[in-house]
Order: sequence, then C-alpha cells, then structure tokens
Amino acid sequence: MLNRLLFTLFIITSSLHASWSEYKADFIAKDGRVIDRVNKEVTHSEGIGYAMYFAIKSNDIKTFKRVENWYKNNLKKNEYGLFSWKWGEDKNGSWHVLDSNNASDGDLWIAYDNLLMFEMTKDIAYKNSALLIMESIKKHLLVKYAGSLYLLPGKLGFDTKESLEINPSYYLFFIFDKFKEYDNDKIWSQLKTDGISLLYKSRFTSLGLNADWIKIDKQSGKISTSRTNSFGYDALRIPFNILKSDIRNKDRLLEPYRAYVDAMKKVSSVFGVTDLKDGKISLYNYSYGHLSIYNMIDEYFNKSHSFTQKIKKLKGENRDDYYSHSIYLFTIFN
Repeated sequence: MLNRLLFTLFIITSSLHASWSEYKADFIAKDGRVIDRVNKEVTHSEGIGYAMYFAIKSNDIKTFKRVENWYKNNLKKNEYGLFSWKWGEDKNGSWHVLDSNNASDGDLWIAYDNLLMFEMTKDIAYKNSALLIMESIKKHLLVKYAGSLYLLPGKLGFDTKESLEINPSYYLFFIFDKFKEYDNDKIWSQLKTDGISLLYKSRFTSLGLNADWIKIDKQSGKISTSRTNSFGYDALRIPFNILKSDIRNKDRLLEPYRAYVDAMKKVSSVFGVTDLKDGKISLYNYSYGHLSIYNMIDEYFNKSHSFTQKIKKLKGENRDDYYSHSIYLFTIFN
C-alpha cells in the first residue's frame, strides 16, 4: 500500500515538474520576460504574477528571481504605485511599456507572490514590497458605491459618473484572505464578502453564469453584461477562484458551473463561449484552458476527470497558447 502511494506521488510530482519545465521553455525568456506567444508576443502584468506563482509552487527560486528582475527593470510602477499592465513592441519596432494603466489582477498576483516568497525565504524585502502594493490597491482600486465595496479592473477608465465596470474574474478571494493575514484592515474581508455577493447578483440567463465583464448603473443599480456579453475567456477563471478559496456555502456558489459541466457530460459535447444575452452556447469556441477548469469542477463534485483526453489533444495542438497553459497549470498546482 505504501509503495503504491509513493509511486502515485512520484508520478504526480514528475508530471508537475514536466509541465512547469514545458511552460518555462515555451513562455519564459532567458531574461525572465513572460511572453504571450499568440498575442503579438506581449507581456502582461498578470503573466508575471502567474509565472512567479508557478515558480514558487515548483520551488524554482532561480526562475522566480529571473522573472522578478525582469519586471522590476521593465514593468515599472506607474504614478499610482501599480504596475503597467502591458509591455511589447510598438509600431516603430521599439519594445517598452505600451499601456501604463494597471490591470488589478496583475497587481494582486504580484503582491501575493511576494508574500509567498517572504514566507518561503523570510526575506523582509518581499513582505515590504507586498505591503506597498497592497496600500496602492486600497487607495486606487477599491471604491464604495451604495454601501458595497468594489474592485476596479484598473485605476483609469472604469469608474464614471454613470457606471462602474467590473471584471468578476479579478476577485481573487484567496488573495484577499492572504492580505488580511498581513494587514490589520477589515477592508479585505469586506471586499471578499461583497465580491461573493456580487457573483450571486450578476448571474445571467437560465444558466446562471457569470459574465466576463459587467456594468453597474449608478442611478438604477442595475447590473448588466458588458463588452463581450458572454461567459468566456475571462469568466472561466471564476470557478477556479471560488474553488481555491475558503468560502462558506461554496457548493451553492458553484452550482451553475456544476450544472454546466454535468450538461456537457450528458450530451457528450464541450461548451465554449456562452452568449449571456440570448443563452446560446458555442460548441466549438473553447480552449484547453476551459477544459482544465471543467475538469477541476468535475473532480470537485463528481470525483471524475471527464475532459482529460480532450485536454491532452488540444494541449498538443496548441503549444503556443500561453493563457490556456497558465490556466492548466493553476488547476494541477492547486
């Protein structure tokens, strides 16, 4: 029995190591830049946060420091103490920051990674770095409206006189909990509580799915879908954020996603992007990032992995899909 357990752990560890090695080879340059191969080879702040998290989970301090050095030298903080979200090549062939506005998920991940690195190394510089980012997040990205606290997707362009625009997939509840451990401020608990409430309030169609983007009308308080009007490539991260977090009544919050996955299994098809205006479900517009999340939900509720073979197939066919590989690693490193 013990030998079987040890063999299973060896197989799992080997698989994780191989997946991380593949990710490094495909998406992390020698200088530490994290490259989105299918999106004009840009670097996003979220990608920096993802890569450093995977490095910590793999106990790969060398790669962590490579990525850390790159972002500190290139993806420097803007005037708000937040990280410019996009770095790449301009139309003249020069490489630099293309947009100095931040993306909140990138800031959250980088601060979180610094706290995890502090816990691993006891180097106080990482803790101090995280606390500075956390203060900037509180000051510039958290806004109150009608008694609730909201996380803006970025400092600029999302809070107008008419409405708030929100990306629900940026609500990283497990990161809010970690921040609360280091910052004696009730604001992180309120952000988590109000974020969970927002997910309940912003379910669309009879499927009850959350959207990639939502808009909150400041006059009526009405919540509507925005931008893509779909459950798609952003919102697929929401079930992961819930599953990774300590949330009461987690099953209730995940119920629409359980039903979504069970419906796929019943009809032996895979659902992709779903239009939340008319409820139409695409049977082709999906990635192995979607499938990885579906497998995670299937494992949680059914102790099954119904999408594994399709993941292997798509993963092999889409070697350059940085986003899907990132989502895939989240689900296996969880």
